[in-house]
Amino acid sequence: MFQYVLFDLDGTLTDPKEGITKCVQFALERQGIHEPDPDKLEPFIGPPLKDSFMEFYGMTQEQALIGIADYRKRFAPVGIFENKVYPGIPEMLAHLKEAGVRLAITSSKPETFVLQILEHFELASYFDVVVGSNLDGTRSEKEEVVEEALRRLKETAGMQSKAETAERQGKAETAGPQSKAETTELQNKAADGAFDRNCCAMVGDRKFDIYGAKKYGLTAVGVSYGYAGKGELKEAGADYIAGSAGQLEAFLLRGAESGSSAKRQTADGARDDASLSVFHKSRFWKTWDILFPFLLYYLIYHACYIVVMTLIQLFCRTDPAVYEWMEKNGYLAAGIAQGFCMLAGAGALLPLLRREQTAWKSRTSVSCLTVGIMAGTMAVGFNLLFRLLYLTQISARYTETAKAQYRVPVVCGLILYGVVSPLSEEILFRGLIYNRMKRYFPVKWAILLSALFFGLYHGNLVQALYGTILGAMIAYVYEASGEFKIPVLAHAAANCVVFLLTYRETVMEAVTTPVNCVVFLLISLASLWRLQKRAKD
Repeated sequence: MFQYVLFDLDGTLTDPKEGITKCVQFALERQGIHEPDPDKLEPFIGPPLKDSFMEFYGMTQEQALIGIADYRKRFAPVGIFENKVYPGIPEMLAHLKEAGVRLAITSSKPETFVLQILEHFELASYFDVVVGSNLDGTRSEKEEVVEEALRRLKETAGMQSKAETAERQGKAETAGPQSKAETTELQNKAADGAFDRNCCAMVGDRKFDIYGAKKYGLTAVGVSYGYAGKGELKEAGADYIAGSAGQLEAFLLRGAESGSSAKRQTADGARDDASLSVFHKSRFWKTWDILFPFLLYYLIYHACYIVVMTLIQLFCRTDPAVYEWMEKNGYLAAGIAQGFCMLAGAGALLPLLRREQTAWKSRTSVSCLTVGIMAGTMAVGFNLLFRLLYLTQISARYTETAKAQYRVPVVCGLILYGVVSPLSEEILFRGLIYNRMKRYFPVKWAILLSALFFGLYHGNLVQALYGTILGAMIAYVYEASGEFKIPVLAHAAANCVVFLLTYRETVMEAVTTPVNCVVFLLISLASLWRLQKRAKD
């Protein structure tokens, strides 16, 4: 049983279609847009109003804010109560409350409206925490609302734990010293673990609810009776999808106990044998889920490499011209073979990638130029730092790898290290491994662990250290933007700039100075700060 459950409101507990669509029609009319069909306005249910006005009707931010103001003119006195509770919801909430589950509301609707709706339908008493957006438009993204709800739940859990600790401590005063010490120790442990996200679930009817749950490592539960499109919840990565309040109650109360014997209810009503939630898988299966893409890529890559090398040797033995060409262009041939094998390995991952890609959404408009500048200057800055610290001289493996890389022609190197390698490695490490790590770890840990994995993949101390730093940066900008093209661009920019700069040793020696190192790193930090500021805006 889950100890904490966060609920979306619209489309999950209540059906707000009439009120929301009529208020949207009213706001559109005020701007000269006539939309007679309320069914076309269903996408407004769930996401922030500003985003919906801008996305569906091409409004500017200023026009969208005017639309929100007009929407609220009708919603506050009338539309807020043009609403109805889904069948079975009050009973489900009552049973969860009786079982000791702490409940919270996480809605993109303004918090004051959420409270009025809950009071109107006599649901307010079931919830320990109610969180919505602010009337000024801030805290409107689902992820921000979930974060605030978790913070408040943690506070309430801590307060309850302290109260229980004080009560038990009072009872322990009459006990002997040994019993008192044992009781105090147990109480301290209970207080430390009062709030555990591993015991939290987030319930919603749209992909935005699933994204919010995934970002904070919660079990993501979808309801198919809301306003999600066909397959939306499953594609977004929902761990379980309920078709009714009864199914939802059964999962929340017994889901953690049922294990793999339970059935999974999909959004289109079909059932299939599966674990109720990836969250409840064993450690072995979680590890397998994360490492499977790497193992598949590794096997396909090396299988192709064996085949290609075997064919080259056969041609060299049978055709003297091929043998002669290989003697003169061995590094070029090796580079082409490596690129082919990388593409083959990445191609094998595309079916897995398509499933993950549906969960990527653009959270902000990130400047590709800023990303390129940040990645390029960071790559050069750390390469200069490693040279100044003589780290590049301590690894014979790194020296051999560098020599092989810079013996290919410039054009071939740019294609291999600036296109093929970034695309293949980003599909593997960010597209699949990082996204899968986020199913089981908080985002910060997923960034760190995926970066370490990416660094170790390069096989020598220098590149491992550099790869870890680069991998963390790439995962961070990917998380900030939500667009897969951003990590590919960052990786490509870093590889191209370093390849061109270090292709001639004399050029690299000329720029390897402490001043240049500091300048490049400062530019990268400034670019990173700009990206972070843009993401928050």
